[in-house]
Amino acid sequence: MTPPEPIMAASDEGSAPRRRLDSMIAGRRRASDAPATPSRSTRASRSSEESGEDERPARARRSAAPEEPVEDDKPRVRRTRRGGRGRSRAEEAPGAETEHEEVEAPEALTEVPERPRTRTRREAAAPAADGDLDALRSALARQESMLAELREGIDQLGSRIVRSGYRPRIAVFVDVPNLIYGYEGDGSLNMGRLLNLLTEGRDLVRATAYSPVSDDPREPVEQQRFVAPFVPHEYRIVTKPLKRFSDGSIKGNFDVEMAVDMVMMADRVDVICIVSGDADFARAVEVVQQKGVRVEVVAFAGSTSIEMRALADHYVELDRVVKQVL
Repeated sequence: MTPPEPIMAASDEGSAPRRRLDSMIAGRRRASDAPATPSRSTRASRSSEESGEDERPARARRSAAPEEPVEDDKPRVRRTRRGGRGRSRAEEAPGAETEHEEVEAPEALTEVPERPRTRTRREAAAPAADGDLDALRSALARQESMLAELREGIDQLGSRIVRSGYRPRIAVFVDVPNLIYGYEGDGSLNMGRLLNLLTEGRDLVRATAYSPVSDDPREPVEQQRFVAPFVPHEYRIVTKPLKRFSDGSIKGNFDVEMAVDMVMMADRVDVICIVSGDADFARAVEVVQQKGVRVEVVAFAGSTSIEMRALADHYVELDRVVKQVL
C-alpha cells in the first residue's frame, strides 16, 4: 500500500524547502525500511576503529604464539659479526621458538682453500739451530775434559792424604832357601821389587832375610848365592853357616830364629809378612795372631804347605805375580 501523496502548497515561495523536507523524510523512511549500508567514510572510520581495537589482541597473540617462518625460494646466508650482531629477527624476539633450516651455502663461501704455510722462518732457523748444537757439543767436550782433570786431581790428592795419614806398619821375614828353591823359572828374582810389592801403601818397619852361608872362608859372604840378591836392597841379612851331615847333605835351618823374631816384633807392627810356606812356622803364626797382628803368607805354590795356607789371614801366590818381581 502506497502512502498518500502530500498536498502541495499553492504558493511558490515555500515549495522548494518543502520539497527538500519531503525528500529527506522519504529518504529516512526508505533507510528505515531497507538494510542499512554504511558509507565509505563510515566504513573507513569503523574499519580503523575495529582494526585499532583488534590490533592489540593480535599483537599479544603474535608475541604469545610463535611466528611461522616464511619460506623463501632463495637460500639465506646468515652473516655473523663480532659481538653477535648477525642474528635473525626470530632469534632477537625473546621467547620465540624457530625451526632452523639447514641451508647449504655456496661452495665459494663455505670452503676456502687453505694457503700453504710458509716455512721460511723454520728454514732460516735451521742453520741457527745447527750452530747452537755445535756450540753445545763443544761446551760439553770442555766440561768433560775439566771433569777428567778434576778426577785426576782428586785421585792425586787422595793418594797424598793416604801417604800423609796413618799407614799400617809391616815387618817382612824371608826364608831365603824356601824362596830360592821354590822358584823354578828362568832368570833371577829381584828382591827389591818383591819388597816394594809387599810394602805398597804401608810403612816398612823392618825386612829381614835369613840366609845360610858356606863355611868356606875363601868365598866372600856378600857374593854367596843366598846373600847376594838381598845386599843392594833394604834388608837386614841374618846369616848362619850350613850344617853338613855324615851322609854329605847340607842344610841351613832358621826356624827357631825366625819364630822368635816374629813373636818379639808383633808388639811393634800391624802386619807380619812371612815369605815362606814351611809348616814349621805354623805355631809362631798362631801366637802372633793372638796378639792381634795380621799375618800374610807369600810363597810359591810348590813350596807352600796346607797348614800355612789355612792359617794365613792373606795368602799371596808368587806364581801369579812372578813377572812383577823379575
